[in-house]
Amino acid sequence: MLAVTAVATGTAAAFGLAEITAIAGLGTMFGLMAGVGGSLRADLKLLSWCGPLLVLALAAGPAVDELPALAIAVPTVAVLGAAFAPLLGWRLELAVGAFLTATVLASATGIGTGLSILVRLAAAALGVAFAVVLRIVFGGRDPSANTRTAVSEALTSQDPHTLPQAIKVWRSAGGEPWLGEALAGVSAVRTARAELGARVLTAPPQVGERLRIALVEADRVISQLALAVRARSTRTLPMLDLLLQQLEWVRLASPPADVVRQLDSLTTGLRRVRNSLTTRVTGTTETAPRGARRRILGEELRALLVPQSALLRHALRSTVAVLVGASIAVWQHNPQASILVITIFAVLRPSRRDSVSVALQRAAWTFVAVGFAAAIGAVTPGPILVAAFVVLGVVGFPVLQRNHTALTALLTALVVVLRGVDHRSPLIDIVINFLTSAAIGATLALAVGYLTLPRPRAGLLERVHNAVESVRGLTWALLEPGGARQVKSLHAIAVRRVHDLLAFVDRAEEEPEEVREAAREAGHALDTLRAVLRELAELPEELRRPAVPAVRRVRAVLGPPSQAGPDELQVVPHNQPWQAALAAQMMVTEANAVQRAVARMAEE
Repeated sequence: MLAVTAVATGTAAAFGLAEITAIAGLGTMFGLMAGVGGSLRADLKLLSWCGPLLVLALAAGPAVDELPALAIAVPTVAVLGAAFAPLLGWRLELAVGAFLTATVLASATGIGTGLSILVRLAAAALGVAFAVVLRIVFGGRDPSANTRTAVSEALTSQDPHTLPQAIKVWRSAGGEPWLGEALAGVSAVRTARAELGARVLTAPPQVGERLRIALVEADRVISQLALAVRARSTRTLPMLDLLLQQLEWVRLASPPADVVRQLDSLTTGLRRVRNSLTTRVTGTTETAPRGARRRILGEELRALLVPQSALLRHALRSTVAVLVGASIAVWQHNPQASILVITIFAVLRPSRRDSVSVALQRAAWTFVAVGFAAAIGAVTPGPILVAAFVVLGVVGFPVLQRNHTALTALLTALVVVLRGVDHRSPLIDIVINFLTSAAIGATLALAVGYLTLPRPRAGLLERVHNAVESVRGLTWALLEPGGARQVKSLHAIAVRRVHDLLAFVDRAEEEPEEVREAAREAGHALDTLRAVLRELAELPEELRRPAVPAVRRVRAVLGPPSQAGPDELQVVPHNQPWQAALAAQMMVTEANAVQRAVARMAEE
């Protein structure tokens, strides 16, 4: 990929085609950012509609830039949309975020000015098509590799975020049934393995030693199962006979009852993962029911379109800042003003609410990018620099997918080089002019986004408790007679409070970092738990009924300490359909994570 990209961009640069190189390169970069993340089939389906939108966004820049009204309205609307992109889910957020970023970039800077519309369309289409070709070449031989890798990592890693991430990747790829059954087993294995590992040191000596030996064998089986899940085709599966003998040896030492239940859970989970690999060949796993994701997404969106929503307030602040910045850029109408809106977009990051210190760091990196690009662009041929930045963006797209600062710094540097290619002023004037525009944008972003904030009335711990109670209220709707009629309203409250908690964590800079980290973990766990509970309400009765004991367990865990509730290992329906088992295990796991996080906050 590096060689092909370098040759293509180098050839264009050799002919002095800086603008064409930039449009085509950005098409490839944004195409890869939007179209890489799931299985090949899911990614190509996504690119089938996102690709044409990227082409239009990159080609329409000069047309938008020539009309002052559009030059103000288009980036403003794009930023407003970017603020709500996270609601679409992990996979769609990448695609929609790439499209909206391309829209802001093209409309604010007018990349391609001087080229005909047909040339711009052809260059953008060529770039996006190259991204599609790269996706097919690197994923055509193994279309579901990304999904299987995510599930495999969830089996071996104890990172609390890997399982929810694997479920997101699995869903975005179409939800293959055998991988759904594997995830149900993975969830049980992760919980049991973590609990048993902690009991090795606290159990009686004889039990602890036997348990340690058994866990070594369990880890070997887990590693082999993970390799089998990751493999393109079914391979020889590990036998469980030796592990079962060692687990029986542990039972003969009369361990505590909770250890016995964890041993049973570990065995059941491993068997379910192994069984999923068997049904992978036969195709006998029951298909997952089609959820009502669009309806639930509509509920989430309506819940956040209220004045009390932190997400809406941040979206409006970002929109106002870009509106004012775009108006200033149109009024100035000079090459240096083209980075003003990009700077605002970089500092505020509409899709995420961050602290003032993080925003200041982004502003600093923007100044560094502007100064570096302006200085080097004054002494180096523009087409060569454009080609270098394009190659860097295409090759480093995985980093740009995750790092907003790196993405906006690269785009800022590229715009500075493009707008300064034919600039013949002294170096110091070029640098000062670009830095002045960047400073105006950063000041405007910080003033509108942070200095105008009202002082929060509720503290961090209070917000965590409010979010916990809202999610606990959702369990009531699933358990009590007549509660189904209130699922939507209770879910709306939970959505708003959980999102507000996650938005507030980074702003609570007066709190110790340990407290903020615990609150962040609680927020993410509550968000996952909320989604699982809401989707459980959409399942057919025969699939929802086996998970009801787990809902009771969640209600007890999130309630007062005196409400112990049923034992968590007795509420997961391991012998029931995998849809119910996965939902139950996820609910119990996330509820326990919330309980631990709240306890850590109370200790600090």
